[in-house]
Amino acid sequence: MAFEGILTVNKPAAITSYDVIRTIKKIIGKDKIGHAGTLDPFATGILIIAIGRKFTKQLASYQAMPKTYRFTIQLGTETSTLDPDGEIISESPISTPYTIQSIENTLNTFKGETKQTPPAFSAKKIQGQRAYKLARKGKEVKLEPTTITIHEINLLNYDPKTQQIECRINCEKGTYVRSLSRDIALQLNTVGYTKTLVREAVGNHTLDTALTIDQLENHLTKN
Repeated sequence: MAFEGILTVNKPAAITSYDVIRTIKKIIGKDKIGHAGTLDPFATGILIIAIGRKFTKQLASYQAMPKTYRFTIQLGTETSTLDPDGEIISESPISTPYTIQSIENTLNTFKGETKQTPPAFSAKKIQGQRAYKLARKGKEVKLEPTTITIHEINLLNYDPKTQQIECRINCEKGTYVRSLSRDIALQLNTVGYTKTLVREAVGNHTLDTALTIDQLENHLTKN
């Protein structure tokens, strides 16, 4: 009998979340497979996969779980997609390095419930169409701010030479890290984008027990 259940996969960079599902389908041939929250192609980390009708019905509960992300903000440059895959659309040279205190004070303003405008390149819908499809066509994308909740936001590192800030957040569903990076940069009177992004946890599902793509076939055929 083909495997059915919940898998925690460590998605590598440069592939889509659906590429992971496609890989699993090739291994076990099942059609009823879904995931509990897309990771952008440039991002890595936890992807919760459900296999079988009984388990895909549980995806909503996984989607609602708090998530932990570690990410790097590149200050001084903004891209069209707010990640490394976009074109540079704005630059704002930084002449004086920030202090750790000023960065931490800025980060603390994002803790709790705040309003956030999703990225133009996102799966949000505008009159029935995905925002990213409109953005790819060069059309103006106007998205309404949504309420997000960030439980914890911590500064891990600041490199004044590269003007990169590394942070970790624990947040609720609906938080766009790409938008958060943009907004943190704006609060620091510059521009910015998310250079790296790792989803470290979904609820209590962590990278420690996540399967790599290479481990998937062995796991699925043995179970």
